[in-house]
Amino acid sequence: MLVVLYGLLGTEREKLKENGGMKMTVKPEKLVRIYSVDTSAFYNDNEVKIHKKILKLYQHRDILKKRLSDKKYKNNEERYKYYKKYISKRITKLKNELHKSFSENKSIRTLRPKALKENKVIGLFESVLTRTLGIKENELSEDIIVVQVYYFQVLEDIIKNGFIHNGEKYIYFSSSAGQIRTKKAVFLRESLWERHKNSLTCGLSVDEINQKGGVNINKYQAYLALTNSATEVWKDFNIHKAIVVDDLETNVHSLFDYINRDTYEITRKEMDIPITHTDGCGMILPKKSKKSFMVRLPWIKGLLVPFPFDKFAKEHGSFIVKDIYGKEWDIIKDDIQVIFTKSQFKMWKYYDSWEDYKDRFIKYNCQAAKLNEEDTSGEAKLNYQMLQTLTDISDEELKKIAESTIQDILNVGSDKETMLRVLGATKENKKKNWFQQALLLYPELLNDSHSRQVIKDKKRKLVKEARAGKLNVNGKYTFLCPDLYAFCEKLFLGKENPKGLLANGEVYCRLFEEGKVDVLRSPHLYREHAIRNNVIDDEKKKWFITEGIYTSIHDPISKMLQFDNDGDKALVIQDETLVKVAERNMQGIVPLYYEMAKAGAEEINSENIYKSLILAYKANIGVISNDITKIWNSENVDLDAIKWLTMYNNFVIDYAKTLFMPEPPDYVKQKLKSYAKGKMPHFFKYVKEETKKVQIMKDGKKRTLTFKKEKKVEPINNSTVNRLYEIIPDKRINFTKIAGKFDYKMLMKNKRVKLDEEIISKYEELNKNKKQLMNDQEEHESHKMPYIYQRIREELLKVNNDVQYVTDVLVKYLKDSPFKTTLWSSFGDIILKNLERNLKGTKQCEMCGERIEKKRAKKYCEKCAKKRERERVKRLRQKQKKVERK
Repeated sequence: MLVVLYGLLGTEREKLKENGGMKMTVKPEKLVRIYSVDTSAFYNDNEVKIHKKILKLYQHRDILKKRLSDKKYKNNEERYKYYKKYISKRITKLKNELHKSFSENKSIRTLRPKALKENKVIGLFESVLTRTLGIKENELSEDIIVVQVYYFQVLEDIIKNGFIHNGEKYIYFSSSAGQIRTKKAVFLRESLWERHKNSLTCGLSVDEINQKGGVNINKYQAYLALTNSATEVWKDFNIHKAIVVDDLETNVHSLFDYINRDTYEITRKEMDIPITHTDGCGMILPKKSKKSFMVRLPWIKGLLVPFPFDKFAKEHGSFIVKDIYGKEWDIIKDDIQVIFTKSQFKMWKYYDSWEDYKDRFIKYNCQAAKLNEEDTSGEAKLNYQMLQTLTDISDEELKKIAESTIQDILNVGSDKETMLRVLGATKENKKKNWFQQALLLYPELLNDSHSRQVIKDKKRKLVKEARAGKLNVNGKYTFLCPDLYAFCEKLFLGKENPKGLLANGEVYCRLFEEGKVDVLRSPHLYREHAIRNNVIDDEKKKWFITEGIYTSIHDPISKMLQFDNDGDKALVIQDETLVKVAERNMQGIVPLYYEMAKAGAEEINSENIYKSLILAYKANIGVISNDITKIWNSENVDLDAIKWLTMYNNFVIDYAKTLFMPEPPDYVKQKLKSYAKGKMPHFFKYVKEETKKVQIMKDGKKRTLTFKKEKKVEPINNSTVNRLYEIIPDKRINFTKIAGKFDYKMLMKNKRVKLDEEIISKYEELNKNKKQLMNDQEEHESHKMPYIYQRIREELLKVNNDVQYVTDVLVKYLKDSPFKTTLWSSFGDIILKNLERNLKGTKQCEMCGERIEKKRAKKYCEKCAKKRERERVKRLRQKQKKVERK
């Protein structure tokens, strides 16, 4: 039986969209396969024995818990409670035995071969790491192994001593910020690390770093993990045409709510706050790239924004700039095309000069890579965090903001354009999956039973999400960019306090008309609606050439929204009602300011790596943001409590690096504890469905049962998001036939193909087992499954290697089925080619949707053309009669 899971690895996990309610994605390109195991894969025989006993007891306890909540078993309640208590004691005793066994282990742990099952295979996007190690596309590699941490003692063993697999030693490599949050660690084959380490680190050894004072361990791990980011090669990068310069930092004068991190006292006062405006941002000449993109080189990360700094230099007659090591460069004579900033070059102090870095970069054949090129085509949505802070809002205003979403819900079964848009089948969607491409090409597909099922699912999801605050808005997600004109004033003209092109309170974003916009960013914890004036004029158009939102260096907006410029995106909204409401709610609100702790340097060794990881694993920011949500949705919103929690949240995020956490005074603890005890607001039942999996033995086989967890929420009250329950409709869909007649044979090449029982039987087996592919790890989310469908395709092609034949058989077999996700996800590319071939030379009648011959002037079928002609003649006669009457 095919059992595969699909997971992602890297600092930036690529989010494959679950478009149109479909559990399928774009074509899975450039994936490699690796194993992801948990710490139990390294148990010795004794530990495995104890572990199995514990698992069996957990299964029994879960069944007892379910029975205790079931009225059917009420008569046996006392007996079940006794058994449950007994089982819990046994589990505790066995866990103590397991921990004792961990402590007694003195040998290098070995990865048990049985742990490398097919259901432990994950898909990994191509990255600098996979390219450097030479892992080929779709290859199942054992060069990289991801370990999910459940027991710290086992992690300590394998970090300090490595582990053995197939006679080879594996060593700890790194953990990205995302992996730290999910308690994961990445290990590499030691021999490969030794062969390629200079290429991955640009020749910077651990000994060299330690000799120069060490580094903050978790920062070092995050920087090393940059090689894991899903990237493509930056093909035309020339390091000789790049330099690194100092950032633009100025003091910004404004009114702040200053929070004393020791006493938690909040004081409103005017302050001069140092802000690094180019934090994580550099420049690239427009001739090299017209769009902003994120960049990765060894120890270098951030955003590169196209800006004509050569034109600036020529206009001002100043061409000389200094790099961070003091060397001067003539940007014209030296043909400088890329300017990195010091904040982007994370390990700059460990190199003697920029030449030192460049020499090593070339010597060790290092890679430059790019990712996340500017794309503003995504659908913008307001979320509950942004909406819940608008506590002063009328029902009429809320209805007006929700109007577009309400119309989508009402029209989703009857309006062609609405259906295509909510399913993601639009020209603007640059990441369409095969099904979405087919819908755009052949809208008649909307009348297929599967499409109707998808639309039903999508409508259900729209209602659920809307009631949880996810609403359509006239907005865009776009990169946050600093005023790079001001940066050039400092860089080329030496102005320590440059003016720039944007005044305080101004932004520039060419995606919107001139006027007020609401600038937002997630997570949105405090009241953080930055209402700014979008100023459009020829001078700004000349210099600010991307679709990003440019912010002023005189504005404390980065403190209000807590952003850097290393690739952070803002949600920019231009909606009259929302802006008016947000502006009213922001009256008297100023940015928060508190002094963050500095991250200390340590020697890099296995002891410090383990210690730092353990501390990092303990951070839990989700709990804090949930407590903030409870306050925003309570009867009496306490802004001071929200300010404290917002500050505390940022210290928790930084704790792994700084090891500093401000201790709240007793009166603060008491106040916050009262909120923490409460349940989540009522609308949270729609935010995310939680499930629990229980493994049982049935017919001698292990089965996994999935139960929905009933969420404990507060009764509904009159908070902003809770009021959406009454505003958002949930009417049954009434489908009307639209977009022309659907013919399933248009999806086939051989329209006379006969059904093949062997293919059908295998398909049913694979499709049935698909749900079991997602049993035991949190990475098994429905939108992370392209690899599963790839494997289903491979298995079916083992039955018959003619992909066209297999596709035609399945299309015919499933023609009346409302459930074709597996078909579209596994063979959608073939179906799409069939459609393109069958539709060639045709187009739809603009009135009835019937297919007609594609001719330049022809718009209608014969029937509709005659109808239009009759209507035209009728209108003409009516017009003549009116003239005659006069």
